[in-house]
Amino acid sequence: MAAKVRPAKTDPATQHYISGSLGPALLIIPLALLLANLIALAEYPWFFEALIILTLLDFGHDRTHYKHVVKALAGNKKVLARDHAAKFMARDTQRLSDIGVAKASIEALLLRFLILYCGIIFWFVAVGPITALCYRLVIAVSWQWHYKRPGFSLFAKPARLLSKLASLPGALLGIIVVALVTNPFTATAAFWRAPARDLTSRILAAFGAAMGFRVGGPAIYHGIKYRHTRVGGNREVRFSDMTYSYRAILRAMVLLASLTSLLLLILWKTVYV
Repeated sequence: MAAKVRPAKTDPATQHYISGSLGPALLIIPLALLLANLIALAEYPWFFEALIILTLLDFGHDRTHYKHVVKALAGNKKVLARDHAAKFMARDTQRLSDIGVAKASIEALLLRFLILYCGIIFWFVAVGPITALCYRLVIAVSWQWHYKRPGFSLFAKPARLLSKLASLPGALLGIIVVALVTNPFTATAAFWRAPARDLTSRILAAFGAAMGFRVGGPAIYHGIKYRHTRVGGNREVRFSDMTYSYRAILRAMVLLASLTSLLLLILWKTVYV
C-alpha cells in the first residue's frame, strides 16, 4: 500500500503527513467497525472476543526466531544467526559480531514483549478487544513503514507518533512486571538514572541493569549508523544471557497473564454476580 499512497520526495511535508494518516485509517477503521458489528450481533460475543485476544497475543514467531538465533550462535554459525535475527528486527544485522547479534536479539525480544503482549493486554482490559485489535494494526503499520527506511521519515511520522503514544502504558506496565521477576530495586534505579531520557533507553537500562549486562549502543538501519547511548549493567552481554533473558521474559508473561486473569475474574464477579 505504501508504494501506492506514499508521495514523492519532492512533495511537501504536509502531503506526506496526510497520506501517512489516511493510509492506516483506511486499512484499520473499516475492519474495526465490521468486527464490532459482528460481535454485537453474535449470541455469544465473549467467544469471539476471547478468540480475538488469543490471536493478538500470539508473538510466538518472534520467540521462535530468537530460539533459532540462540541455536545458531551455540553452533558457531554466525551467518545463520544474523539471518534469523534479521527476521524479527528492523536494524541491519549483517555486520554484527556474535555479541552484537546476542545483544540485539535480547533487545528486540524484550521490546516486542512489551509492545505486542503487554500493550495488547492493557488495551484489552482498559477498553476492549476491538481497541486492542486497532492497536495491534497500528503497530504493524508503524513497523512496516519504519521511519528509518529511505523516504519514509515524513510519511511514517503519523503512524509512528500514534504507535508510540498507544504503546506507552503497556510498555510501562510490562517493564514493571519484568522488574518484579528480576531485580526490582536495581531496575527501578536504572530506569530513573538512565543517561538517555527517551522511554526505550530507560526500558533497556532497567532490564540491562536488572540482568547485569550492558545494552544499547550504535545501531545500523539501512546503511546509516545511529549512535544510541549504552545503558544497563557494567559488563558486555554473554551468550548465556540470551537464555537468562528469555526465561525472565517468560516469567513476566506468566505473571502478567495470571494478574490479568485474576483482575478479569474480579470484574466479572462484580458485574454479573
